[in-house]
Amino acid sequence: MIIFLYGPDSYRRNLKLREILGSYQKKYSETDIISVDLSENNDWFKIRDFLNQPSMFVDSKIALVKESDFVDDKGWFEVLKSQLKTPKTFLIISDKNEPKKETKFLLEKPVQFQFFEELEDRLLEFFIKKEANARKLIFSGEALKFFVKYINSFNERSWLAINELEKISLANFKNPITLQTLKLAIYWSATFEVFKIAREIISYKTVKERIRFLERAFLQGVSAAYLFNSLGFQARGDTLLRLADYDVAVKSGKLDYEEALLDFAIRF
Repeated sequence: MIIFLYGPDSYRRNLKLREILGSYQKKYSETDIISVDLSENNDWFKIRDFLNQPSMFVDSKIALVKESDFVDDKGWFEVLKSQLKTPKTFLIISDKNEPKKETKFLLEKPVQFQFFEELEDRLLEFFIKKEANARKLIFSGEALKFFVKYINSFNERSWLAINELEKISLANFKNPITLQTLKLAIYWSATFEVFKIAREIISYKTVKERIRFLERAFLQGVSAAYLFNSLGFQARGDTLLRLADYDVAVKSGKLDYEEALLDFAIRF
């Protein structure tokens, strides 16, 4: 049997993975398990050998595979097809991306598949409210609206929402949490994220993604000068030389830091 979980929301995808694994471990008292992340290596043959090995002392086998689409090998595709109807051998796959052409059968029966989209807007707000209630956190209306907008500017929103809610919970703020209190909590969190944001701006190759990271930084209240300097600290080669030109333009009064960052994100 194959269970295929996919989509950009890795937090909810991992929750489902743990739920499935726990269910099968309860059902089968003796189980062999192997776990392989194929984004880190190309060891798909370990899964093949594990699945082909006879089971003499266990009730079932479970193979956990992450990022199966990193493998482009006919032998791997055949391994997947061989597991479509195995009753006590479970191949659980967790991928960020949709299947490639050769593995489109993962979105057809008898495969059990589920898509985990990135939450946004109303769905994101519902998720945040649910998780906040679970932690006995109450936000004022304007604080909740700001928090949803803030989380919505990121990728991996579920992960970020959970992390921020955990930090807020540990801070033991008085309910209801006001917008001023929330911004203070996010500001301190954002300060430690600046280098990461700068690295993402440099790493991403599309204008849309770079602009998104810029918006994230500004929404967090990050100083434009601080972010610019963080970019300069991490840049190398031609990128560093371009930032040096922007630095001259800022210090000569031709641009401010916000304009320099925006122009860099668009033209980089």
